Amino acid sequence: MAAMAGCEKLSSLFQGGPEEATATPAAPAAPSPGQASRPPVLPGDVVANVNGVPLSKTDIETRVEELKTLVTNLGQPWTPLTAEQMDAVLDELVNNELMSQEAVARGLDRQLATQRRFEFLRRTFFAQEWLQWNRARLEVSSAEVEQYYETNKPGFRTPERRKLRQLTAASEEQAKQALSQLLGGTSDFASLAQQSSLAPSAPQGGLLAQWVVREAEKVLLGPAEAESTVSLDPALEAAAFAIDQVNGLSSYVKGADTRYHLFQLVERQAEHQRPLTELWDQIKNFLLFQKLQGSLEQLKSKAKIERFPERLDAITQE
Repeated sequence: MAAMAGCEKLSSLFQGGPEEATATPAAPAAPSPGQASRPPVLPGDVVANVNGVPLSKTDIETRVEELKTLVTNLGQPWTPLTAEQMDAVLDELVNNELMSQEAVARGLDRQLATQRRFEFLRRTFFAQEWLQWNRARLEVSSAEVEQYYETNKPGFRTPERRKLRQLTAASEEQAKQALSQLLGGTSDFASLAQQSSLAPSAPQGGLLAQWVVREAEKVLLGPAEAESTVSLDPALEAAAFAIDQVNGLSSYVKGADTRYHLFQLVERQAEHQRPLTELWDQIKNFLLFQKLQGSLEQLKSKAKIERFPERLDAITQE
């Protein structure tokens, strides 16, 4: 957005065709109707003048805030800029103003492609301003957060997850024999799985690398949690979650792969309710998003909007 610093000089942006280019910076022109003029700058707030155009402390603060956002979005801690770095920021703004003035002086603002890009940026910029204005205007009360939590409490729980060992056999007879050995105590599950299981987990004694959760309950997990878990096909899931104690065994069951599977429960984390304190900011932001969406829907309901989706096919995407 720094390249838009000289926007008041784009007075001819939506006027006439291109004029002969000149290398001499044009004098500031009066803004055209509907175009914002430069905000006044108090003499004590001027940090530089570029061909008579003042750059203000606010310009510096805006650029520093952009840099801070960039650094924090990369997951790095923000360190206040040194005097040398602040001078570099000022130099950047001076350079941008010079390039902006030169672009206008050469008539780049009157090129159709430039006008279209500027209009796209203008639209996006004011949309962001509208969002910020609405965020400051709209409020989400504590009562709203609490009510949403209570209403949707079943969805704010962490589902049960299980660590399992799996033994896979090619036939029902082999599975029956393996179960008999395990129940009779002549073999332990890890050793038997390592010796005879056809599953990829056999070298690890049948131990599945990920926690197992019910397929229907994966939606309760966040993206990171969901990636660290796995679900089984319905028949295997039913058998695995029927085990009622750690080190207990399932019966053998035929899976979708036509093989027979046995499970041993290694560890279980019980289902638990996530507290409101843990979810407060998440719920508040969601409710704010809903209100913002509602404000946008109100605008759309009052607007005259014509859409021509059939023309989208002609847009080049290469």
